Amino acid sequence: MPAATGGAYGTAYGLPPHHQPKKKNLGLLIGLGAAGAVVLVALLGTGAWAFFTGRLGFGPLSAEDQKAVTAIAADAPKPGWASAGDSTCAAEELVRDERTDGLTKAGLIKTSGESVAYTGDWKGQQATTYAAGLLSCSGDWSKAIGKEWALDDTGCLGDVDEAAMAGLITTRDMKVADAKADKQASKAVKELDECYVSDELSAPSATATPAVLGVDFAVKAPSVDGSEVALRARSADSSEWKPVTDGKINIPVREGGQEGCATFEASISYPWGTTKASESESCGKAKERRLWWTKDKSCAQPKFAPCSSWTLHYEGYQLFSSVKVNLKLKGGNCRSASGSCSDTAVVTRPSGTWTSWTAPKGWHDRFTAEVDGLTAVLPN
Repeated sequence: MPAATGGAYGTAYGLPPHHQPKKKNLGLLIGLGAAGAVVLVALLGTGAWAFFTGRLGFGPLSAEDQKAVTAIAADAPKPGWASAGDSTCAAEELVRDERTDGLTKAGLIKTSGESVAYTGDWKGQQATTYAAGLLSCSGDWSKAIGKEWALDDTGCLGDVDEAAMAGLITTRDMKVADAKADKQASKAVKELDECYVSDELSAPSATATPAVLGVDFAVKAPSVDGSEVALRARSADSSEWKPVTDGKINIPVREGGQEGCATFEASISYPWGTTKASESESCGKAKERRLWWTKDKSCAQPKFAPCSSWTLHYEGYQLFSSVKVNLKLKGGNCRSASGSCSDTAVVTRPSGTWTSWTAPKGWHDRFTAEVDGLTAVLPN
């Protein structure tokens, strides 16, 4: 048998050396590895681009997302205590959660080309997210809100559940109707009431003084520490409430001598929507109707000089009513120069004048004016 050459079996039989297959496999693996590395680099590059441009729905905000933030922060409603910075911060949190695509589908924003516009069409969850963002972005929301609400102590406010406060902002400041937000808002109101609403609010007091065609009332509000008490009144024959200004109000009546009654309300309105109120009732009597003469400083008709003249005054007659003024001299005909001893007049003011009488100097006859049951006699 011929001896084998090459120092290994196989060559003499026409077979390849046993080390050659390993060399070919290694080259294939190197080739596959290089191709895989190229693909991996491409994927990593694409992923990094998508991440840093916000295309993946997480990571930094895209340019379009930033436009959405600007649009929402500029026009979305916010409480008075929230700053422009708070609005921007809250809008960023909302956009980071929803992204432009989500907010566009929801209808809160609309895009056209490269522009993004705010529509104001809030959905409950998005509004609550934005409201919660306003709270968290303010730094210390209890101090910010307490200052706006003029609360002397904000310790109790800070203990109110933050999610409940977000619900209150959603329903009260943003005017968004949502069942979950309403429930949270009710929870916040309950906690705030327990903290700050006064347990006792006594009824207002009112003192009546007769007036012409009305009753003047001086109204005193109850005193409540740390709260401003508002006063208003409603006439017994009216459903309209009117504010009591500087502690005074006039309740009108139809005619002098009539009684005027009113309901008086004292109330405290709290910034979160709660109102505490108390009521009282009071009555008074208007001044009686009056009819009287006054002597003029100079004669009203100088052509009859020397002469004297008098003017007939009235007050307390029903406004816009028509009355008949009858004039009598010594109980009989008045002997008027015009030939008329009666006149029809319309009441245009609570107090006014109707007619005048002129007579020669030194005249002292009994002269009477009669109007709707009242008389005025000269000499007075």
